[in-house]
Amino acid sequence: MRRFTTRTASLALLLLAVGGPNESEAQAMPSAEVERVSAEARATMELYYSLFSERNMEALPDRVFTIPWMTLGANGITTSTTRDEALVRWQASLIGLLQRGWDHSVFTVENVCVLNAGAAIVSGYNTRYAEDGSEMSVGSLAYYLGLTDEGWRIIGYAGVARGKTVSC
Repeated sequence: MRRFTTRTASLALLLLAVGGPNESEAQAMPSAEVERVSAEARATMELYYSLFSERNMEALPDRVFTIPWMTLGANGITTSTTRDEALVRWQASLIGLLQRGWDHSVFTVENVCVLNAGAAIVSGYNTRYAEDGSEMSVGSLAYYLGLTDEGWRIIGYAGVARGKTVSC
């Protein structure tokens, strides 16, 4: 697991902003295409939460996430540059949840911002449930998704203020 410097993070965000299609290209998408991308992004989120709740960490880098995988947190950007680094992070997260009595999580999509035919931001909230069915926690998140040769993948995510939704 590595922490990016502010300079590296700024460069990465600049490349993301400059490297994609311009605003008129994204706006020119037919509504059917926007709906398709939105549905595929939602399906990717459902797959992720299903695999995680099944405790299938091995499937995450192959079916859901890109490597490198990044999280944007209050303390900066954290990235896993290899499959093994990512697995260590996911497994540690799972162990911590299980120790607290976690059973499963559900992600409720509040908005899908389709940036273009190959990029979307999905925002909503993650509800964690305990073994007895009670609610353990609710946290707002924004996931950044991209289309790869293998299909839609989560590039990373950021925790956001409770109730905050990313809109286009």
